[in-house]
Amino acid sequence: MKNIISLLCFIALTAIPLSARSDKEAGDRIVLGEEIAPKDSTRTRRLRSHLIAPKGEWQCGLSVMYADFSSENSDYMMLLQGVGASASILRLAPEGAYTYADNHAVGARFQYTNVNGMVDSATADLLGNFSMTLEDLDAASTSMSGLLFHRTYVGLDGQGRVGVFWDYVFGYTRNRTQFSAGEGSDSFSIKHKLHLGFSPGIVYFPMNNVSIQACISLADMSYSRVNGYEAGELVGRRQAWKAQASLNVLNLAFGLTVHF
Repeated sequence: MKNIISLLCFIALTAIPLSARSDKEAGDRIVLGEEIAPKDSTRTRRLRSHLIAPKGEWQCGLSVMYADFSSENSDYMMLLQGVGASASILRLAPEGAYTYADNHAVGARFQYTNVNGMVDSATADLLGNFSMTLEDLDAASTSMSGLLFHRTYVGLDGQGRVGVFWDYVFGYTRNRTQFSAGEGSDSFSIKHKLHLGFSPGIVYFPMNNVSIQACISLADMSYSRVNGYEAGELVGRRQAWKAQASLNVLNLAFGLTVHF
């Protein structure tokens, strides 16, 4: 994750413009960075929004998130005594969108997530009366998601370079998680999930047609159905409704988008 952040910062710093974003063509009447007139002009207190995503613009981008944890080098896992564990998370999300009105866009996103975890050894001891030891426990999770989103931008500067946005997301996710402990012992579960989420973020244009952004999922409401299998046979089923609002660094993603 540190490498991704460093790369995005390098792109931003080396491409900082000396002037505002220019029109696409000399004959265009679009003025990026101009203030958008409010619907209700009688309001004295309002958030001023500048044009940052003009109507008729297409967007094509990719968001990436990667994290790696280990009990040997993680400050968080070192708090757990007697645990030898590691985990990695990779998330890739290509997307496309169309700006149907100034600073408003609709789009679709495909998301692939892969999570791998391993516990070499772990010991739990409860007041000396109960203890449990785990060895060679592996877990792997792969999920595919199809998402539709509506995005609203708010330009913050008169040059049309910096802004914030928020996404309303509706999607479907299929997740397969497999567990194995020792030889000849494996089980897996398949989860189907429908969810509605809210994700705010910040966007910056280092070049006229290229933007970088960071966003995080803050709220989510979902319905999920989980089937558990062992030796290929269905052994359990669970359904649940869930609503949550949380600030989790693992939900943070960085992206690069081309506008044309």
